Amino acid sequence: MSGLLGIRGGGDEAAVKETLPLPDDVCVIPPGLSRTLVVEPKGDEPATIASLTVSVETLHRFVGEDDLRSHLSHLRERYPAVRFDPVLAAMVKAVAAASEVGADDLYAQSAAQFIAAHVLAPHTTGSAKSSGGLSARQLETILAYMRENLGQPVSVDDLASLVSFSRFHFVRCFKAATGSTPYRYLTELRIDLARKYLESGNDTIARIGRRCGFSGSEHFSRSFRRIVGCTPSQYRTSRA
Repeated sequence: MSGLLGIRGGGDEAAVKETLPLPDDVCVIPPGLSRTLVVEPKGDEPATIASLTVSVETLHRFVGEDDLRSHLSHLRERYPAVRFDPVLAAMVKAVAAASEVGADDLYAQSAAQFIAAHVLAPHTTGSAKSSGGLSARQLETILAYMRENLGQPVSVDDLASLVSFSRFHFVRCFKAATGSTPYRYLTELRIDLARKYLESGNDTIARIGRRCGFSGSEHFSRSFRRIVGCTPSQYRTSRA
């Protein structure tokens, strides 16, 4: 996906939630789901969506019927399961590009098998841990909470409480798993979202900073320059 998008979905009207995807986010839709997924552009520029379908038969090459049923049940509970996954995002982009130049069926079949293995891998190992002592599910919970609260104050204690870790143990585990501190990771997510607003909308820079969770214009400008290398106003001018 590219451009600024809102994705809405849920089991009923009361449970409908909207998520704003960021670079390398993917939305996993389990087979047999009867609910509706609504994707809406959020900026002035057009949005692009790449979708890829993996057959149930391909999934069965990696897990049995019972394991697949359990896995799909988990996905349905979390639908729409938007998550940060640069590997899967890159693979879908590669398949889309290959399709445009006429890649054959063998390429598509090989890609589908890789994607099936990648999507199912965290669930075939049960309680397997990611590096640093955070399980894949714990890390996904933390990152989802960050993305859903980019415009709100989020403390390290808030994040640590999601996985019942102490503050210091959580910081150590998170950095081991992601290579970044929780504060740095959250700031980069906010800057990614700010860049989309700067490119696609007409809000003032001060308002964009507030929408992305920065305490003031100076904080926003300083953080933006540190990560992007220029001020928000310079970035907007360069994209005009």
